Amino acid sequence: MDKISIIIPCYNMEKLVGKCISSIKDQSYTNFEAIFVDDGSQDRTKEVIKENIKDDGRMRYVYKENGGLSSARNFGLELISGEYVCFIDSDDYIEKDYLMELYNNLIENDSDISVCYFNRVYENKIDLNKVEEGFYKLVKFPAAWNKMYKTSLFKDNDIMFPPGKWFEDLGTFPKLYMMSDKITIVKKVLYQYIQNPTSITHTFDERIYDAYDMVKTNEIFAEENGVYEKYFDELEYINIYHILIGTIYRSSFLEGFDANTVKDITKRVEDKYPNWHKNKGINELPFFFKIYLKALHYKQYKLIVFMLKTFNDKLTIS
Repeated sequence: MDKISIIIPCYNMEKLVGKCISSIKDQSYTNFEAIFVDDGSQDRTKEVIKENIKDDGRMRYVYKENGGLSSARNFGLELISGEYVCFIDSDDYIEKDYLMELYNNLIENDSDISVCYFNRVYENKIDLNKVEEGFYKLVKFPAAWNKMYKTSLFKDNDIMFPPGKWFEDLGTFPKLYMMSDKITIVKKVLYQYIQNPTSITHTFDERIYDAYDMVKTNEIFAEENGVYEKYFDELEYINIYHILIGTIYRSSFLEGFDANTVKDITKRVEDKYPNWHKNKGINELPFFFKIYLKALHYKQYKLIVFMLKTFNDKLTIS
């Protein structure tokens, strides 16, 4: 059994990290190391972690000054010794066979990355999120967690999480994808994603525009590694889903959102990808987004504003 490294970034998680730790301790796959990276917590996170892991030599606590989620994950990547690595957010938890299922999937299919289904866990409901094969499906939710990776993907390709930015997963997973030969799916719910109303997913301020930088870093990476033309359609689709849909959607919650906002964001994509409306990935989107993108292509910016103001509280954009 190969060694699996688990990186768990923690920041002010005294109330939730205990459940995360318990779910890791209970894993059916036992050859792992779990590194809890305390990113400068100001509550009792340190005490809670140390108390809960003191009887398990596979787990260790490390502290660093606050630098954000990417910084904590990168710190953990420098410390790991496993052939495989996965990431767990400290307010989430995993099912008993999480490591076993993802590992077996990697070995049996000779994959570089394995991915599992997950639940979005709200206070009053649980939503099942299935994951499908293929870039256009996977990149819609590029989270670092609910996946296991060959550690060599990070080490050999010098891939790190972009520090100091929101949407760091968007600036990381596409790079891993481009350097992978094979990604396969475990069709089981193994990860429980706790919905926090103060998280990035539910917060809307000017940092939503960090998505521009994350998209750009993927394009630069592709150019530097000589695969830009090979993955042109995929890189174009990232702009379609995460900028034309994601950023415009998030902008609709900000004060001053209007047709000019939509026009300006659209121009950023059109300048580099003038034929974005022909991207084959659009065919895999739900009907609402196909109509939305058609209206956007025909510069019906006021219609886009109306659509989002009418439906934005009913949409789920990763």
